[in-house]
Amino acid sequence: MKRSVLREDEESFDLTSFIDVVFILLIFVMLSVSFRKEIRSIPLNLPSVGNGDDPKGERIEIVLLPGGSFLWSGSELDRSDLEGKLAAGGLRGKEVRFFADESADYGVAVRILDLLRKAGVGSLELAVRKTK
Repeated sequence: MKRSVLREDEESFDLTSFIDVVFILLIFVMLSVSFRKEIRSIPLNLPSVGNGDDPKGERIEIVLLPGGSFLWSGSELDRSDLEGKLAAGGLRGKEVRFFADESADYGVAVRILDLLRKAGVGSLELAVRKTK
């Protein structure tokens, strides 16, 4: 069997597809780097965090204790006294902070929240106190 000198028997790789893929990746990288330069930041001044004090001094704190009694700005009340104060309507437009103990009755807390809503409270904050 004779081999022809003119005919190549060695197989070669076709690099055309590989070069096309490399050029596409190169274009993608060049474009993404140029777009990245265009991103600018916006200066933003955020307010500082305060200590939670009411600047007007009009915030009322109501605490639901585990036994079912309440604290109204430091003085202890039973449920009927608190309901009377809320029904009197002196809280219209004021800020109220309502604390409930972890072991307090959920139904009582919901009733007081409903009374606060009916009293026209301007702002209401809810919090939970852990039992010690």
